[in-house]
Order: sequence, then C-alpha cells, then structure tokens
Amino acid sequence: MEEMNAKTLLIVGIVCLVIGVLSLLIAVFCRFAYYHTLDGSSELYASLHRRMIVFGVVGLALAVIGAVCLIVRSRG
Repeated sequence: MEEMNAKTLLIVGIVCLVIGVLSLLIAVFCRFAYYHTLDGSSELYASLHRRMIVFGVVGLALAVIGAVCLIVRSRG
C-alpha cells in the first residue's frame, strides 16, 4: 500500500510542478506584454495585469504543492 502512495505522490508532485511552471511562464508572458504594449486600451492593460497576478499566484501555489509532494515522498 505504501508503494502506491509513493507513486501517487510522485505523479501528483510532477504534474503540479509542470503545471505550476507553465502557469509561471504565462504570467511572465503577460508581464512582458503588459510592459511592452505601446498602444492599448485600458481594458487590455487591466486584463494583462489581472492575468499576470492570477497566473503568478496559481503557479507559485502549484509549484509549492508539487515540491511538498516530492519532499513528503522522499522522506516517507
């Protein structure tokens, strides 16, 4: 039974880390677009800023969850 839990933690940890990194990359892209758009509407800037914050927070949370899963797996 412990073998199944270790494999589950490994899979969940890797998936969370991958999705977290992708989310952080999207946040970086939105940040780049936010600061390098020369002529955009205020709605565009607000949307880019909101996406930057949301994807950044979600990416950090998923990366932390993935890291915790991998740490718990390695210690168990």
